[in-house]
Amino acid sequence: MRMVGVPAFAVCLSAMTAPAQKWREAAEARIERIRKAELTVQVVRADGKPAEGVPVKVRMTKHAFGWGTAVAGRFLLGDGADSEKYRRAILDNFNMAVLENDLKWPQWERDRDTPLAALKWFRANGIRVRGHTLVWPGWRWLPKDLKELALDPPAMRRRVLDHIRDEVSATRGLLEDWDAVNEPYTNHDLIDILGRDEMVAWFHAARGLDPAPVLYLNDFNILEAGGRDTAHQEHFYDTLRFLIDRGAPVGGIGIQGHFREVTPPEKMLEILDRFSEFNLPIRITEFDFETDDEKLQAEFTRDFLTLCFSHPRVDAFLMWGFWEGRHWRPKGAMLRKDWTPKPNYEVWRELVYGRWRTQAQGVTDARGGYSVRAFRGEYEISAGGRTVRAACPGLVRIVLP
Repeated sequence: MRMVGVPAFAVCLSAMTAPAQKWREAAEARIERIRKAELTVQVVRADGKPAEGVPVKVRMTKHAFGWGTAVAGRFLLGDGADSEKYRRAILDNFNMAVLENDLKWPQWERDRDTPLAALKWFRANGIRVRGHTLVWPGWRWLPKDLKELALDPPAMRRRVLDHIRDEVSATRGLLEDWDAVNEPYTNHDLIDILGRDEMVAWFHAARGLDPAPVLYLNDFNILEAGGRDTAHQEHFYDTLRFLIDRGAPVGGIGIQGHFREVTPPEKMLEILDRFSEFNLPIRITEFDFETDDEKLQAEFTRDFLTLCFSHPRVDAFLMWGFWEGRHWRPKGAMLRKDWTPKPNYEVWRELVYGRWRTQAQGVTDARGGYSVRAFRGEYEISAGGRTVRAACPGLVRIVLP
């Protein structure tokens, strides 16, 4: 929805102001500095001598930055035409994913086959996956029997740890991170009974069962609500400090992004800078912007993507769904029910698969070299009839026949 008391056109006009232009210029400069690196190609002949004047083509195949979406597991694995289009849209638009509901505790205990099959599909298709979520400590999001253990804390403690053991063990090797604890500011029933230190035990339990996934604390209303929910921000900051000070293996900060009004980019940058004090990676874990104003939606999506991609601590950005037919807030989708694109989808394609994706060509110099400053990621490089794969930053040597 629009900002309270501020019409959409006023928000759009504000984008033309000098301060707005200033933050954009600074963001673009940061992107150029932190998201790019040198990719050097050295072409030599079979006798080892430099090959001068050889045409070279450089094409990015996968971004190092995580561009992701939430996915409905059962629909992903479905047989219908829409499921096929759903799978194709994921492969065409994202290099990262998170299961929207399937790994949450109650759903996991009802059906583990669906998420495990979905995780294997992601792995087979080269898509990195976040785990969401191990402990969401409010009664509403827990199996019903947890509330029945309210008067038996030791049994409750065992039940939670048994769940962590079960799910982390079953998904071992399939995930790159876990939201170990989700939204403790508004969902704290287990914490009220077991104490704050129990969160530390949850992190340690997860780490002991699988050392690979990065463990996150994840919460909402850190950037949303116009940046005005300072109580929520303070709790998030204090909880991170509490966990880290007590030795919890917190490896990352998950900041959601369910917007219903615009937060000024300058305010969001200030908040991101504050949480950078922990020297941990930050992931935008759940972005959508629910509004009838599709022009405003697209413009804010452009600003938010630019701001986050420009921030040195942010290493991934995940939409919370992309298709109107499978979206918890249908107006927040990028593709309509009939699969036609909305303006915010065009912004996504323009930035993620256009402006922030390197394709270049040139010829080797007298030393057989060709260099380009490219976005960090994986590349396909062709020269003199040979094609190799390499990563940026890096030095690639191609030997001609």
